[in-house]
Amino acid sequence: MRGDEFDVLVIGEGLSGITAAVAACQQGARVILASKGPGNFVLGTACVDLDGFDGSTLGLGKCGASETVEAISFFVQLTATAGCAYEGGVREHRLVPTIMGTFAEISLAPRQLWKGDPRGVGNALVVGIRNVFAFDADFVAERLWVHSQHMGLSTSYRAEIIELPQSRDQRWLTPLDIASEIDRNSFYRQALIAAVKPLVQQADLLILPGVLGLNSSDGDIRRFEDDIGCAICELPTLPPSVPGLRILRQLESYLAATGAEICSGFSVQKLCVDGERCTGAVLDTPGKPRTVHADSIIVAAGKFSHLLEGGIAREDALGLMRVNQELQPLNSDGLVVAKNIFVCGSVLGKFEPRYGNAIALVSGYQAGMLACRKGVHYAKP
Repeated sequence: MRGDEFDVLVIGEGLSGITAAVAACQQGARVILASKGPGNFVLGTACVDLDGFDGSTLGLGKCGASETVEAISFFVQLTATAGCAYEGGVREHRLVPTIMGTFAEISLAPRQLWKGDPRGVGNALVVGIRNVFAFDADFVAERLWVHSQHMGLSTSYRAEIIELPQSRDQRWLTPLDIASEIDRNSFYRQALIAAVKPLVQQADLLILPGVLGLNSSDGDIRRFEDDIGCAICELPTLPPSVPGLRILRQLESYLAATGAEICSGFSVQKLCVDGERCTGAVLDTPGKPRTVHADSIIVAAGKFSHLLEGGIAREDALGLMRVNQELQPLNSDGLVVAKNIFVCGSVLGKFEPRYGNAIALVSGYQAGMLACRKGVHYAKP
């Protein structure tokens, strides 16, 4: 097999693209993932809301309740194996805190955020870091207490501000600055532990902004908890959030370990459509564009992607891609554009914004499986 021949080409590195790529890899396909950068899920909380979610009514092809359960189970197992575990499930309903001092009801969340449900907490300590903007510990603690009182809970929240070596020397820092320093310098990690540990006292939950390293695995964060002596709930702050970027890195590493090639930082110039098939895509690599050939192509590049524009595929009045039950895009005549192109992610379905990550996860898994079931030319037997 030549280096530019693959079973599956996935375009886009958001939640749908990564899920599709891993699903295809686990089916034995040789996969390449191409993207110009991280997807939108690193900009938010990376949580998944499944309350009332019904993929079969949202333009997700043959995606009913059983297919949703299968996709969620796949993702939970994937993240646990990759070292960025999620907690929850289709029938779960949990309250997680936000940096606005409110609680969001979700079904699936990164493990460190999942721990923040006030119904299981007696005393919570909210810690801010001096000169780090985008997280006001006093505001967060006060508002969480008010909201928990309104729910009839007795959970208490108090705030403390700590200083770290870097936060003394500069006027303003971001959570990303702190996370990067923790990755680079073990002394900095110890300084954080030393500053927080005396404050924990009787608290059974420590709430921090997302700063605990971009490269930290679940095991690394458990060691933080052991050293501090308290469970940690890490809140995503202004984008890009450290927890979201951490999840992306862990999933990238897992995907690469399965044998997939990741070509990140380069946009896709065009799809090479020839009759009823797409033979691959042209990547905007430095010097000379690279043409990648693939038996199946998954477009997970988001609603602003240009790849299926220009009359290739049909959109409705809302700009949503028209697809059939196999997630194949349709042209203006209602015919399949190319038998081996599959679409997933935010370009699909008429859904509320709260279902964005659910759409990405479920359709990404479905697209990865469909792309492999159509048959591959380059895979080894």
